[in-house]
Amino acid sequence: MNGRRHRVLYLSHAFMVGGAEEMVLNLVRHLPPRFEPMVACIHEAGPIGEEIRRTGVPFTVMGLTPGLSRPLDVLRLRDALTTLAPTIVHTFLLTGSLYGRFAAMMSGVPIVIGTEVNIYENKQPLHARLERWLMKGTDAVVASAESVKDYYVTQVAADPDSVEVIYNAVDWAQLQTTMTRDEFRASVGVPLDVPAAGIIARLTEQKAHRVLFESMTQPELSALHLIVVGDGDLRDALRSRAASLGIAGRVHFLGARRDLGNVLSAIDIFTMPSYWEGLPLSMVLAMGAGLPVVASRVAGIPEVVKDRVSGILVDPGDSSQLARALAALVQDPSLRSQLGEAAREFVRPRFGIDGYVSSITNLYDRLLAAKGPATFAEATVDKL
Repeated sequence: MNGRRHRVLYLSHAFMVGGAEEMVLNLVRHLPPRFEPMVACIHEAGPIGEEIRRTGVPFTVMGLTPGLSRPLDVLRLRDALTTLAPTIVHTFLLTGSLYGRFAAMMSGVPIVIGTEVNIYENKQPLHARLERWLMKGTDAVVASAESVKDYYVTQVAADPDSVEVIYNAVDWAQLQTTMTRDEFRASVGVPLDVPAAGIIARLTEQKAHRVLFESMTQPELSALHLIVVGDGDLRDALRSRAASLGIAGRVHFLGARRDLGNVLSAIDIFTMPSYWEGLPLSMVLAMGAGLPVVASRVAGIPEVVKDRVSGILVDPGDSSQLARALAALVQDPSLRSQLGEAAREFVRPRFGIDGYVSSITNLYDRLLAAKGPATFAEATVDKL
């Protein structure tokens, strides 16, 4: 690299709590020295944004809300990218994908990369058309699973060669615990002698908490407790729904938490009954902890969870089917152990952060080589 480092700017509207945000946190922690990571928040930092800030990487909060009603904010975003002068802009989530890529193209950033982490069946037609146009100036889009790539290519008429599948990954250090199983259960009000399932997800319609709550009303799950980790717009509505179903005493809302090792060590089953997905990182982490998974048969989940081998797959929205799957695991400890061990053996060698970072940096290197050194010479910084 001739003693120079390439600036990589990770750009999103905000870094709340979610899989895409975790990916950026992992990248800034593990990117090799030939790259200089920077992070910019178009609107606000968010909780994981604050964690990223604490790593010490250059971190910018722009306070912008670009959109059709605020076109000047798109120009301000362009000007900010011109000032930051990255070699690579790698965008995440909707606002970053749309306006971040557009601003990067206007400011002449040499390499522009998007990210698609979910199958968005309900993506607005205007957004799909804009993304189709943006692909003309986008060097690559990283998809979180093969199914996500296939859907995205069809949805926005993208060249399949420009969409690269790099599976999301987790930092296995997140499985470290600071409390025993009994201590954690006692701290959150879960009895020590009952079966417990868990879900770690934003409280949104996508994650289908209501379907999960309905499954818990079945008689065969009358002893099952549920630990709900995450926050979101449906927090109050979901609490009310649990109460109306008569299961509030067995549903434990913990809010957003970062001690996921403690959470996972305290449960017996992990569930992810989403209506749509990409590849949920909390599920991969749970599998790495040796937990059996009950999850929806959608998007990238079947690429990781093999039905009746490392978990049980169910149809999205079917609370009765979900209840039967959970009951099968509640009633059979040996099956839980068998599926959990198979889950751990499958994900541990495949979904660690080192492999993810290597795949991402290999993509960067290929794109840099394709552009040629003259293209980005002015967008690099001297190595310290």
